[in-house]
Amino acid sequence: MSNIILEIKNIHKRFDDQVVLNGINLDIHEKEVVSIIGSSGSGKTTLLRCLNLLNEPDDGHIIFLGEDLMDAKVDLDHLRMRMGMVFQSFNLFNHQTVIDNCIMAPISLLKMKKDEAIQKARLLLEKVGMLEYENVPVTQLSGGQKQRVAIARALIMNPKIMLFDEPTSALDPEMVGEVLEVIKSLAKEGMTMVIVTHEMDFAKEVSHRIIFMDQGVIAESGTPSEIFKNPKEERTKAFLRRYAHERSI
Repeated sequence: MSNIILEIKNIHKRFDDQVVLNGINLDIHEKEVVSIIGSSGSGKTTLLRCLNLLNEPDDGHIIFLGEDLMDAKVDLDHLRMRMGMVFQSFNLFNHQTVIDNCIMAPISLLKMKKDEAIQKARLLLEKVGMLEYENVPVTQLSGGQKQRVAIARALIMNPKIMLFDEPTSALDPEMVGEVLEVIKSLAKEGMTMVIVTHEMDFAKEVSHRIIFMDQGVIAESGTPSEIFKNPKEERTKAFLRRYAHERSI
């Protein structure tokens, strides 16, 4: 496996009296696609949000590109720019057009010239199939289109890793495929990704490794074949049985 670019060491997180993460240890390697699965409330999204300190862990270390994000002396804003984040609710600026959503961050944070930012944004919008909508207000887009714009907006910052939090959960079923195809293409290009998802078939196809979380811990980790065909933990087996049952209803 290639270089480790993100190390999660003994991360704990609680909200009031509820323990949400209880000693998470995880390494993410360059060009690796890791999917995190598990029931609602298992800690998946909290873990993802801890990776760039949107949720600050109570204890532990998150080492990204050799620097500890938990160190008060670290340039957190600079390191966050190297982590692309795609949310389930898109988080676009609704009063702006597609292209303006894409160019704001590189101009303000990377000090990129506007012409250069527009040129790069157009290349990325073409990549996600949204170039023809560049001057359309995002309020006029479908959910699937908004999510593809959100991916392009994250990619324009040239991230070392992409974090996806349930990228299809807010979409109508017919729009899910178009977003998953974009993520699959990124995987083929070697983008390092951590994906919280409930799309098991997608996780099986795109991932190098599957992390199954339950009650704030990593209950099992393995290749898609190991997790889906031959899970070792009873908790994993029970989760996959529930998923198969829900699909059959």
